[in-house]
Amino acid sequence: MSTSTSPENPIKLFLKVVLFIAFYFALCIALHGCKAKPTENKHEVETVIASKKDSIKTTVISGAINDTLKIQLPKVQTAKPECDSITKVEILRVLQLLDSRKKSGDNETGIYYDSLRNQIIAWQKIAQTKNVNIATNKEYIHIKGDKQIKYISVKYIPLWVKILASIGVMTLLFIVYRISRIFI
Repeated sequence: MSTSTSPENPIKLFLKVVLFIAFYFALCIALHGCKAKPTENKHEVETVIASKKDSIKTTVISGAINDTLKIQLPKVQTAKPECDSITKVEILRVLQLLDSRKKSGDNETGIYYDSLRNQIIAWQKIAQTKNVNIATNKEYIHIKGDKQIKYISVKYIPLWVKILASIGVMTLLFIVYRISRIFI
């Protein structure tokens, strides 16, 4: 059997080695010769300040109140009829002292005894009230950001360079296989 690396044909072997080295250099130049754009750095500072204020006003108005309480006094009757008149006179004397009145702003209250009608009268006069509630919701958003964007370009490798590279790798593997068969 004769191999392609026989000593009788050294010129053929030399040409194969030169051709392989030429393909290797062509492949290296093609892979490193396709330049991409240089990387770009972009530095951006972003500040967003937002303010939102929301309020709800609730007004509750209560009307004025005029209230009167009348208590009718019953006829005085005791177990002894002769004591009825004395008891009645004493009760009337005490009830004549019942006269009270208080005032604060537009509000008044009082109690007194009406001898003509034989009644105790309690009265109140409450003015109109107005309640105002304001609920405020404040929301502040402060965002301060430091953003750095870095563009990295990907090297473009044409299809024909990829095909040649794969052929070169297969050739290299074939040569290693053939050399290993010679020495093993």
